Amino acid sequence: MKNKKEVTEVKVCKNKKCQKPLPKGYKHKYCESCRNEWAYRIKQVIKVGASTVVGVIILIITCGKIKPKK
Repeated sequence: MKNKKEVTEVKVCKNKKCQKPLPKGYKHKYCESCRNEWAYRIKQVIKVGASTVVGVIILIITCGKIKPKK
């Protein structure tokens, strides 16, 4: 029987730009910084999308009667 050596596998962040080593037992694929950055981007997309939808709804309800002053 061969002597099995423990393979100490170092997990790293899956983000190609980051590649930070992750702590042992860490359950996510990305580091905390990359996860926070991703969440921030998603929140920004939701805000822009929501404001666009609200603007279109207002335009439909008012039938375009509201005109900004120049």
